[in-house]
Amino acid sequence: MYRKKIAIGIALLVGATLAAGCGGNHDAASSQESVAAEASSQTEADTGEGTEGSLMVGENREENTPSQESEENIMTQERMEQAIRKAEVYIKSLTVDSTINLPGEIVADEKKYFSWDNEKRTPGDKPYLYDWSYYNGVVMEGLYDIYETDPEANSEYLEYVKEYLDAMIVSDEKGHKYLSPNLAGYVDCHGADCYKTAALLARVGISEQNEDYLQICADLYRDLTDTSYTNTRGHIVPVEYTEEGLGYNYWHGWADNKAPKYKVWLDGIYMLQPFISRYAAETGDTEQLALVQNRLDWVRETMLAPDGMYWHAANSADDLCKYHWTRAMGWYGMAMVDVMEVMPEEYLEDRKEALKVFVDGVLKYQDESGLWANVADWEITDTNRLEVSGTSMMVYTILKGVRNGWLDESYKEAAVKAFVAMTELKLDEEGLHDIYFKATADNTDNYQDPEFYLTDEGKGSGPFIMAYSEMLKMD
Repeated sequence: MYRKKIAIGIALLVGATLAAGCGGNHDAASSQESVAAEASSQTEADTGEGTEGSLMVGENREENTPSQESEENIMTQERMEQAIRKAEVYIKSLTVDSTINLPGEIVADEKKYFSWDNEKRTPGDKPYLYDWSYYNGVVMEGLYDIYETDPEANSEYLEYVKEYLDAMIVSDEKGHKYLSPNLAGYVDCHGADCYKTAALLARVGISEQNEDYLQICADLYRDLTDTSYTNTRGHIVPVEYTEEGLGYNYWHGWADNKAPKYKVWLDGIYMLQPFISRYAAETGDTEQLALVQNRLDWVRETMLAPDGMYWHAANSADDLCKYHWTRAMGWYGMAMVDVMEVMPEEYLEDRKEALKVFVDGVLKYQDESGLWANVADWEITDTNRLEVSGTSMMVYTILKGVRNGWLDESYKEAAVKAFVAMTELKLDEEGLHDIYFKATADNTDNYQDPEFYLTDEGKGSGPFIMAYSEMLKMD
C-alpha cells in the first residue's frame, strides 16, 4: 500500500525540478559546484545513464525542448525512487536485517553497544543513560514511524522496537515494572535527555495498550510534572527546575542541582515536550498541555533571531548562545510537529504560524545541493560541512508539516530535494556519512571539529530513518 502512495506522491512532484528554487543564502559557490559534480556522477552511476538528461544544480531549464523536459521529469522520478530504495536497504541493513545490532543481546549486556552508539555509556564509566539514551530512542522511533506506514507489511520493525524496549524493563518484588538502572540507565535527577525515549514508549504503549509501558510512562510523567513528588536526590523537578521567566520551560540539565550555562536548549525542547504533550493528551491533563503551549511560545519569542533562524540556547532574549546549529534547530522543528499531533485545536493556529516562520527561516539557508551546513549560516568548509542529522530533521519537519496540512504543499519540493541529495551525496556502501557527533551550548564554537564528522552515528541515522518514513507517507 505504501509503495502505491509513494508512486502517487512522486508523480505529483515530477513537474517540479529538484534542483530549482531552494538554494542557500550563504556564499559557497565553489562548494556548490563540487556538490553538483558529485550529484551528477552519482546519478550516472546509479541509473546507468549519461549526464545529458540528469538534473544538475544551476542548469538552465528554460532552453530545454519539450522532449528534454519530459526526459528530465523521468529522471527526477527515477532519482526519487532510487533514493527511497537506497534508504530502505541502508535502514534494514543497520537494524532489522543486521546480524550485530540485535536489541535483546545488546541491551542485556552492559559491555555491548549498537553500532550507531559512539558514546558507549556503561555503568562504572557514566552514572546514567545507557541503552535508554536519546540517540537510541531516536533510531527506534524512526523504525516505529516506518512500521506505522503499513503495519501489516512492516511488522518486523515493531518487533525490533519492542525487543529493545522490553529488554530494559524489570519488575520489583511487588510486580511493579520499571527501567533497569544498569541496562537502561534512567535517572530522575539528570535532565532533559532522560525523557526522549519516553515519547516512543508512550506511542507504542498507547497504540498497543501495553500496560507495562503505560505504567512506566506514568512514573516518568510523575517525575517531570508532579509538584508533590520528591525525586531520588530530594528535589521536586517541576518546582525547582522550571521557571516562570523561562516560560516554565525546564532547565536542560539539573544534575547535582546545578543549571547549565544556558538553561533552555532547543535540543531539550525535543527531549521533553513530545513526551509530556502526548501523555497529557492521552490522560486529559489540560494543565500540562497549556504549559507545553506556553513553553513553545517562549522559545519563539525569546530565541528567534532577526535572520529567521533560532539560537541554540538561552536564558533570556538578552542572554543567548548565538549559534545557528542546524541540528539544534532540527530538534526544535521535530518537537513542534510531534507536539502538534496531539495538541488541542485551540492551540494549533499559533503553532502553525510558528512552524511556518521556522521553516521559512531555515529554507533561506538551504544549500544549492539540498543539504544544510552544520552551522547553517556559515560558509561551507571542511570543518563546517553539509551535514546529515540537521538536514534529516528539516526533511522530517517539513514533510510532516505538509502531510498534516500545517504547511502549504509548495514546501514539499525543498524537503524531497534534501532527502534525495542525502542519499546521493552522503550514503554509500560504507554507510551514512558526515553526521556531527555532538556540541554543547556554552557559547563557544564547538561545532567545527573535523574529527566529529562520523558515519552511522545515531543522532543522524535516527533522524534519517524518520525522514525516510515521511517520504513513504507522502501523498
